[in-house]
Amino acid sequence: MTDRPFRLSIIDYLNAAPLNYGFKHGLGYQHFHMRFQVPSACADHLRAGEVDAGLISSIEYLRIPGLRIVPGLCIASPKRVRSVLILSKVPPEDIRSLALDTSSRSSVVLGQILLRERYGTAPEVHVMGPDLPAMLEAHDAALVIGDPAMRAPKAGLITLDLAEEWHAWTGLPFVFALWTVREDAPELPVPGGVGPFFHRSLELGQEHLGTIVDEAWRTIGWTKLELREYLTQNISYHLGDAERESLNLFYEKALRQGFAPEAKPLRML
Repeated sequence: MTDRPFRLSIIDYLNAAPLNYGFKHGLGYQHFHMRFQVPSACADHLRAGEVDAGLISSIEYLRIPGLRIVPGLCIASPKRVRSVLILSKVPPEDIRSLALDTSSRSSVVLGQILLRERYGTAPEVHVMGPDLPAMLEAHDAALVIGDPAMRAPKAGLITLDLAEEWHAWTGLPFVFALWTVREDAPELPVPGGVGPFFHRSLELGQEHLGTIVDEAWRTIGWTKLELREYLTQNISYHLGDAERESLNLFYEKALRQGFAPEAKPLRML
C-alpha cells in the first residue's frame, strides 16, 4: 500500500500523446499525480527521486541508477521520424559548429554520434533554446526536436532526419524514449501493480487517435493525413527484439564516445 500518489513525469510532445492519453484523461486518477515536462527535465526529476516514473530519453537509462524499463513500450522510429532533425547550411561532413536543443538528450547524443562516425566530423557544440533562426545565425547547423522541429521552416537547408540516418547506417529502428520506473517507487494496491496502467494508457490513445490528430492539427501546421501518418508510420510504440538490439548498439556507441558512464543490461519492470 502507498500513502501518497504515484508521481508520473509526462512528456507533452505529440509523439508521446498516445502513450500519455489514458493518464491525461483520468486513467487511474486516484493513484497518479502528473507532471508535464520536456524529456531532459523528466530525467532530472526521476534521478532526484522527485517522481516515481517517467518517459525519459533512452540515453538516460544508462545515466540514472536504479531504474526498471516498462516492458513492451517505447517511443521509436522504424525508419524516418520527421521530428528529430539536424538542419544545416552546409553538407553534413562540413559541419564545424552545431547548436543543440537539449530538450531530448538521446537526440543530442545520436546527432553527435552520426556526425562523428558516419560523416567524420566532430563540430563544436553549443546549447541553445529551440529558436532555429538564432541557432543558425552563429552555427553551421542546428539540432531541433519535437513539435518545434515539425514546425521549422526547412527551405534552403539540408535536412538530416536522425532516425532515417540511423536506419540507413545500421538497418535498425531507433529508440528515442522509454517508460522507466524507479526501484523504490511505491507499490500500487491493485492486481499487477503499476505496469498494466502504462499499456492501457497507450491503448486508449490509439483508440482516440482521431482526437489526438484533431488537437495537433490546430498547432503543428501539418495536414491531418500527415499527422496520422506520423503517429502510425513514423513513430512506433512497441519495444521488441529489433528495438532492444538497437538500444544495445546505441549504448555501445554512446559509451565509446564518452556520453554515458557505464554499460548495464536492460532490466524490465
